[in-house]
Amino acid sequence: MAYQRDPVSVLYDGGARRLLERAYAANGGWAGTRLARPGPRHVAWAARRGIDPFGPDNASAVDGRNLNARSRWARGFVRAVYYQHRWYSDAPGGGWRGGRRVTARHSGALEVQVGPGTAAGWPVRIRLRKGGGQAAAAVRRMPVSARIYDDAGRPAARWSDPEARDW
Repeated sequence: MAYQRDPVSVLYDGGARRLLERAYAANGGWAGTRLARPGPRHVAWAARRGIDPFGPDNASAVDGRNLNARSRWARGFVRAVYYQHRWYSDAPGGGWRGGRRVTARHSGALEVQVGPGTAAGWPVRIRLRKGGGQAAAAVRRMPVSARIYDDAGRPAARWSDPEARDW
């Protein structure tokens, strides 16, 4: 079976790009937004696909130390942010690429935080951390139990299998 994106995340591509643009301009500072709760049309759209947008964030990496996106709906936004950053950002000359990169972007690391939901939605903020040697050294200091890949590039304890997705 070919990899397919989470259908909720696809809805958020434009909003993810706008938030990323603000984060890139903030030079390591935070950029935030409020993620609105899904309205009746989105709830019906999700239900037709077997998705409960208000359901818990059941991503495999949620363990109290890693990102808790608070809901299935907010997790879709987080996935869109990472996807757009990794595959479409940093076009030659700046801006967004017209097509998907041949290889993923590995410069800089995104830090994402999702706050508790309210009647108005979920507060979300992101920032881009320095990449390169600083990032590699920080990863090497982490125990393998907290990493996606080990030093040899093999999947480690935080590896998430896309075949085990919830959609």
